[in-house]
Amino acid sequence: MKQSVNLYRGDLVPVNQRLTLGKLTVGLVVIAVVILALVTIAGWQQSQAQAKNERLTEQLNTANNQLTSLRDRLSNRKQSPDLVAKKTELQTYIQDARTFRQSISDFETSASSAVASLLRELSEITPQGIWLENFGLNGEKIYLQGYATDTEKLVLWMDKFEQSELLASKRFAVVELSRSEEGYQSFQLRTERLEETSEE
Repeated sequence: MKQSVNLYRGDLVPVNQRLTLGKLTVGLVVIAVVILALVTIAGWQQSQAQAKNERLTEQLNTANNQLTSLRDRLSNRKQSPDLVAKKTELQTYIQDARTFRQSISDFETSASSAVASLLRELSEITPQGIWLENFGLNGEKIYLQGYATDTEKLVLWMDKFEQSELLASKRFAVVELSRSEEGYQSFQLRTERLEETSEE
């Protein structure tokens, strides 16, 4: 009489691997697309700001020429109230234009530098098993969203924030964790400046 024996004990039952090479590849492609899109948007914003800066420069040069012409006219004749008022108006406009143009230059420098620094530091401290799906940088606040193979990986990654010059000065105001259908640990992190939270 034939007999069958079940050789699969509890610890030998095959376990389905949820993290496959295909899923890993898809995750890496998504990250690459997100980073490319962010770099493209940053470049477009920088080009828009540069074009506005060029228009302001041209208007500023025109106003300077008009002011020089008025000064010449005022030096050759008795100053009339209309000419004096026009001179004052142009001087105010030129000062405002210079201030605004400097603000644009400062924004271009700080925004581009901050995004580049965040991308560089995240690439240095993000280990295998962590995938960033999206991130945002709004002034001093940072938003990070992605997946981790398990909670331990996420905790170890967050500990590495102390090694980041940009993230070390911040604390998490909101940490949202959830389990995805594929079994990954989904996370959303939001940070604020330490100075803001201490003042509260």
